[in-house]
Amino acid sequence: MSFKYEIKEQRIQPTASIRTRTSLSHLPDTIRKSYQDISAHLEKTGVICSGAPFAIYYNMDINDIDVELGFPVGKDIREKNEIKNSMIPAGKVLQFTHIGPYSELEKTYGDAMKWIKENNISTTGTICEFYLNDPATTPPSDLETEIRFYIK
Repeated sequence: MSFKYEIKEQRIQPTASIRTRTSLSHLPDTIRKSYQDISAHLEKTGVICSGAPFAIYYNMDINDIDVELGFPVGKDIREKNEIKNSMIPAGKVLQFTHIGPYSELEKTYGDAMKWIKENNISTTGTICEFYLNDPATTPPSDLETEIRFYIK
C-alpha cells in the first residue's frame, strides 16, 4: 500500500446517483447494490458513464454514514425512484491516491488526516472517493482509489 497527494481544482461534474444512509458494516453491500441499480438504469436508458464510479461522504459517523454513490454522466438522466440527477461539486480539493486493497483504505485515511493536520489544512468535511479500476478484474494490491478532501 502507498499513497501520493496533490492539490487541484475539482470541476463540477453531472452525475447519476443514489444518496442514502448506512452503517460502516453495511457499506460494501450498499455500494454494490447502488452501483448495480444505477448501471442497469443507465444501460436501459442509453446513458453512457463518463468517468469512474464514486462515493461522496458527507459525514463519517460509522453508524449512520450519509453517502452518495454514482457515476459521472455527460447529461441529465431520466430519474427513477432513488436514482437522481446530481453533481460532484466544484471546489479546491486535496487528492490522495491510495494504491492497494480497499481493506487498507483506513490506514491511508489515517496518514492523510495526519498530513492534513501537520500542514494546517482546513477541510469542509466532505470527502469523495473515485474507484479507478474494477475489483472484479484487478488484483487487490493494484486497486487505485482517489480520495478527495474538499478544502475550505
